Amino acid sequence: MRQFSAHPALVLAIVALLHALPLNGNALELAPCRIDAGPAIPTAKARCGEFDVAEDPANPDGTRIQLSVALVPALNVEPMPDPLVLFAGGPGQSAIESYLMLRRAFEAIRSERDILLVDQRGTGNSNKLACAIDEEDLATMDIDLETAVEQTRECRDALPGDPRFYTTSVAVDDLNAVREALGYEQLNLWGGSYGTRVALHYMRKYPQHTRSVMLDGVAPADFVLGPALAIDAQASLNDLFDRCAETPSCQNAFPDLRDQFSELTGRLATSPVTVTVAHPRTGIAAEQLLNESALAAVIRLSSYSPVMRSMVPLMIDEAANERYTMLASQALTLNEGFADMLAMGMHNAVVCSEDAPLFDDIADLDALQRTYMGDFQFRFLRESCAIWPKGIVDDQFKTPVSSDLPVLLLSGEYDPVTPPSNAEHAMATLSNALHVVAPSQGHIISSLGCVPKLLGEFVAETDVSELDTSCVDRLGPKPFFVSPLGPTP
Repeated sequence: MRQFSAHPALVLAIVALLHALPLNGNALELAPCRIDAGPAIPTAKARCGEFDVAEDPANPDGTRIQLSVALVPALNVEPMPDPLVLFAGGPGQSAIESYLMLRRAFEAIRSERDILLVDQRGTGNSNKLACAIDEEDLATMDIDLETAVEQTRECRDALPGDPRFYTTSVAVDDLNAVREALGYEQLNLWGGSYGTRVALHYMRKYPQHTRSVMLDGVAPADFVLGPALAIDAQASLNDLFDRCAETPSCQNAFPDLRDQFSELTGRLATSPVTVTVAHPRTGIAAEQLLNESALAAVIRLSSYSPVMRSMVPLMIDEAANERYTMLASQALTLNEGFADMLAMGMHNAVVCSEDAPLFDDIADLDALQRTYMGDFQFRFLRESCAIWPKGIVDDQFKTPVSSDLPVLLLSGEYDPVTPPSNAEHAMATLSNALHVVAPSQGHIISSLGCVPKLLGEFVAETDVSELDTSCVDRLGPKPFFVSPLGPTP
């Protein structure tokens, strides 16, 4: 029973003061700000600051870097004492930018809890390890392996930090230091894609400071990022072909879709075409080279979203009939902002330290070559990591995480990069966990349908046995586009 009720303005003043205090020895002052993720994405009010850490954890007197921190306040003026923390994907994406793009997913949680956002070192405004990417190479995806590796070497030599200290193992210690500085005893964790790896490692290393965990698009701790990308993408495309064949409107419109795609891939491999189209964002005429690599990239990235996935059969059919506008426009859209969104230096720091040492043990080159993506991406990762410095990796990092903490795992049925089988594998050692699969959905489902409500209920009660997830079954597939005008009525 409450003994008194403070005036809301007084409560806000006290909370603001507490968030500016230098707690537990390391100052973290937060001041009013607006966080943003670039054009077309609404900004949000927050309290922001920079947290000073040693770049090399073993050398506190050496180079220091600043971590970008933002606290989005709860809607309730008396928030619960355990905020939600978001771990972004990539590796290489900003937590602050990712929150703004997925904001709907966390509104039920934010009704009672603050959202704590820490740009992982090497991303966002936390000493971003960005690489200069040639815009022409990005637009055409027409680059040979030797040139790609040379660009990686140039990136490595121009980085503003030492990539050995930008791994997941160091990042979870950073977050725990921020937690301590702000005086929080426990955190609720949400991770998306690669961010699930970070969340899993934090709960392994700091279980006493973890209250609940949500993993969306699961990358299990003992999985290796890289070798399975093309195989999972092919499986997702095969599912799309099967569903089209089982859907009368799609089957009638595109009766030979598999053969069309195979023929189109071969034609663009030997005879690339350059198409001039109006840029989807600016309307200005732009050239786009379409080759086998560009086609593969568009198909894979379009598979992430159920809306874009519904357009893939039409896109294939149009291009197979030498009408390239739709494919070229989508290629330009997907290229937009890619270089700014992903910090490739940090991405390489993670993958080359945590995954590359295991590449040769698990890679099946024959299987990769049978996919529409082929083995180029894997060979590029392997060759690039051979020249990349290896960083800090905790003992037992690549072993399954065993825990009885409450964990909610989320998957899209047709996710082309983190399929539901990943979550099932991770759940084998999580004794207090529930796995929810959204039918016909792609990568990251937290903001879809009733899932934000489920996240709010889970964080409030931390009881997976009482969570009613039946509403997720109503998400369902998007109808296929059978013409540029849209689906059949």
